[in-house]
Amino acid sequence: MIAVIVPIYNTEKYLRETIDSVICQTLSFAEHIRLILLDDASTDGSFAICEQYQKQYPKQILVKHYDTNQGVSALRNEGVRIAGEMGDELITFLDSDDKLADDAMEKAVQYFDAHEDVFVAAIGIRYFDAYEGEQRLNWRFEKTDVVDIKKDYTYPHYYVGGVFLRHAVLDELHFDESLSFWEDALAVNQVIVSQGKYGLIAGTHYYYRKREDESSLVDTAWHKKERYTTLLSSGYGQLFAYSRKKHHRIIPYVQYMVAYHMRLMMMKSKQSIIEEILSEEELAALRDDVQKVLKKIKVKYILQIPTSLPIIEGMLSMRAGKQVRAKRVYKDNDCVLMYKGVELARMSERSVKLFHIIEDEESEFNGMWRGRFCTPIYAMKKEDYIFAEHNGVRINSEEFICRKQIYILGKRLRCYYHAGFAIAIPKEWDRAVFGIHIAEADADILMNEIVFNEVRLIYFEGETEEHDEFEIDRDDEKDM
Repeated sequence: MIAVIVPIYNTEKYLRETIDSVICQTLSFAEHIRLILLDDASTDGSFAICEQYQKQYPKQILVKHYDTNQGVSALRNEGVRIAGEMGDELITFLDSDDKLADDAMEKAVQYFDAHEDVFVAAIGIRYFDAYEGEQRLNWRFEKTDVVDIKKDYTYPHYYVGGVFLRHAVLDELHFDESLSFWEDALAVNQVIVSQGKYGLIAGTHYYYRKREDESSLVDTAWHKKERYTTLLSSGYGQLFAYSRKKHHRIIPYVQYMVAYHMRLMMMKSKQSIIEEILSEEELAALRDDVQKVLKKIKVKYILQIPTSLPIIEGMLSMRAGKQVRAKRVYKDNDCVLMYKGVELARMSERSVKLFHIIEDEESEFNGMWRGRFCTPIYAMKKEDYIFAEHNGVRINSEEFICRKQIYILGKRLRCYYHAGFAIAIPKEWDRAVFGIHIAEADADILMNEIVFNEVRLIYFEGETEEHDEFEIDRDDEKDM
């Protein structure tokens, strides 16, 4: 039997869809699946829904209700205990607002039948509802079906949703009930670190709901002070300690996965939240705690994180206790940003963005296009400038002051005062290739082509410079 453990708290709006996704599996629900519904003192109609389904499927559905709130970790631990006592061969976890692809169970059984030496495996995650798309780490499923964490240490895993475990490793699985976030990543990775490997079940998905009101536990955790305090010691610290217990050191897989996760709190989208909920003293303490964690992680693992250069530089700076910058190397008509021999970014891959034509007769820039060098990897100097080329003709820009700055954990990383510009484009030009002239190297680096009518359409549809953002976060938000 496969036991599906579902912790529930006030999700009557989504619960039927969740339960139906288990009942309607291609693998027979009556013959192969047990559904364990654990209602954590819900105040809506969730428990009533559970009882209705149990009456329909009394042999396959077990329902347990709590009069006082226990917390998601306590419920998961109880589900593991129940499944263990019943001797279920596999267990998996499903949140009460998410759902499974209809072939998830069948694919899992087929996988474990074919991989007798694998005891924990995951399926890919796909987002739905307010946001639809693949979870960023789904690339792993195209690379391998078994991750050996000793050599594949850049293959981190975090979610418990969609993870299947054999009965034999249930004694290694425990959710820390004192944590209200990252408890699932900690629990799953303790098993992975102990086993030394985990499986990847391709061709099916766990559907993770992105709510419009951002009311899920993952979304709301970013607005809790504890997310930036106890996580570092109780979450990361516990995993470090567990790695030392099992391997007498913090193995590369653990170093990389913690660094990969830490970058999330350094993203631009999190900085206003952090400054709102933490005092100056708490923010200073957070920086100290971040430094302590980063000192346990080798620089080479930080450099391998697929994120924006300012975040890499921010992490390296906090680790070192001083400002760290990538080195600029000019070659092949490009500027390559490197650190300790590792290429981190290329200027030619960045972009210039235009916003609109300035219409102000009193302005010295009247009739010119307003734009910005739209990248966080380089803060332009006063002597630098943007230029446009079309059919062999080149036009240089004039500076238009920019107010953009980047802060990470309360510290200003860069100021982009000189990144704004205004440029007089001839009316007969329909497009142009834009580039940057870097004065210190007397280098001209070509970047992106812009079609002017396309910019005009965007502007008239209501997008202005105020809505634009530096592309510092890329698609990092797809992770957590």
